[in-house]
Amino acid sequence: MYQIKISVDENNSDWISAAERLIRSRLTQTGGIMTVYAEHGRISLSAACENRFKSKLISVVREGLVEMFATVVKMQYIEKKLRVPVLDEKALHLLLHTLVAFDRECEHDLMREKLTLTPDMNLDGIYNFRFAELKKRWDEICMLTCENSVYLHNEENLNELLRFLISAINPKIMRLELSEAPEGYKLSGELEKGIFRLTALKSEQLLLYLIDLAPIELVIDTELSDKKLARRLRELFDARYKEDAVCLVQN
Repeated sequence: MYQIKISVDENNSDWISAAERLIRSRLTQTGGIMTVYAEHGRISLSAACENRFKSKLISVVREGLVEMFATVVKMQYIEKKLRVPVLDEKALHLLLHTLVAFDRECEHDLMREKLTLTPDMNLDGIYNFRFAELKKRWDEICMLTCENSVYLHNEENLNELLRFLISAINPKIMRLELSEAPEGYKLSGELEKGIFRLTALKSEQLLLYLIDLAPIELVIDTELSDKKLARRLRELFDARYKEDAVCLVQN
């Protein structure tokens, strides 16, 4: 059997919770097993598999940790550093989510470079001593945002900043269609390996999904009842109603 153990101080137990969720979803590829436990003020996760799946397990754990650092840890870091008092809670959450997604592909590559997997890994040490360059990049993002925060009370200025940040996010899907239904907002599109479908219950959740997906093209099937949302979708994603998109293709 081959085993990898990762641990962190109990004050950052949510790191392990996130890593467990991300690794478990991929662990079936290795036929492996996983357990989480606490000892001596630390939370640990151990994953094991047969020796013939060793390289696959290493890849699964690495990608899970990269995703954990790039989302949970980056969000925590930026949230502590960012001071934008002019924004209400919903606008701030939208900005934070966009800042976390900003430049994610480059950061993922940098994390993979810094993450050398060993059978016994201390996440605190990796974060404190190997991620200095990443934290410097996050500091710069926070500083630039804070320096211009006085302008962000204006929704048009906020949308302009969000649009710029979203433009630097690599798309996960080329084209999405959006429709409104009694149960929420429905997104659909085509992926290389099948059909993509997702439902957002509220407009705030929809915006977070779209920021993460960063589609090249967003087409609205039917007129939305929330006019403010429709306007924001146009300003952030160049969204068009379906008949407008058809006219553009025909012309």
